Amino acid sequence: MEVGEFGLWAVDWAEGHGGLWSVQENLVRLTEEVGEIARHVNAQAGRKRLPADAEPAAGELGDALFVLALLAHQLGTSLDDAVREVLRKQELRGERVEDGGMEHER
Repeated sequence: MEVGEFGLWAVDWAEGHGGLWSVQENLVRLTEEVGEIARHVNAQAGRKRLPADAEPAAGELGDALFVLALLAHQLGTSLDDAVREVLRKQELRGERVEDGGMEHER
């Protein structure tokens, strides 16, 4: 499934299962999912252990992508548009680095 198809599927699924939450509620949901991804990063770094019932990292990343798809829809855009925009920005950044500009910090 392509990213744009996934975005449409996510919106259709949410609308068929009680409707979309508000933009604010979805932002809170995204923050929660990012926190769960951070738990995996901390566990991988050896700083903390994951609870025994923790969802795999791929599941947490998928949950975040699902909420991002809903937010994109609610903001009048799409995951396809977001991917195109990040590719455009990265290409510009690469050109600036090649022209002697400073690369952004990682």
